[in-house]
Amino acid sequence: MQNRGDRMPAKLTGVENILQQLNQTASQIDGQVKQEATKAGAEIYREAMAKQAPRSTHNGEHLADNIIITETKTGYAIGPTSKFYYAHFLEWGTSKMTPRPFAAPVFENNRAVVERTMSSILKRRLGL
Repeated sequence: MQNRGDRMPAKLTGVENILQQLNQTASQIDGQVKQEATKAGAEIYREAMAKQAPRSTHNGEHLADNIIITETKTGYAIGPTSKFYYAHFLEWGTSKMTPRPFAAPVFENNRAVVERTMSSILKRRLGL
């Protein structure tokens, strides 16, 4: 009769390869899930910012119609297209114009909705 300490050693081959594949798959899924949740949050901010952005009385393009989401190395940026460069003057004001912020209030007022949306996506996609 063998003692439990006398077990025969087993050698597993290919385990390192399997673990490497699992880690790659996990990081791909992790990245995809994060990207999906972050993009959903960015879209909420974009829609709200477009509603809050000022519209001119002139016919043609408006700042509010040109709020976009741009993918960056670290996530997403939300704001007007470069054609509407003057948006930061509206947001922060100038020496001759008082600020008329539209972006900052959007981020403050929609933070809870974005957090709930992103959390819901993460939980659903990760099976939690």
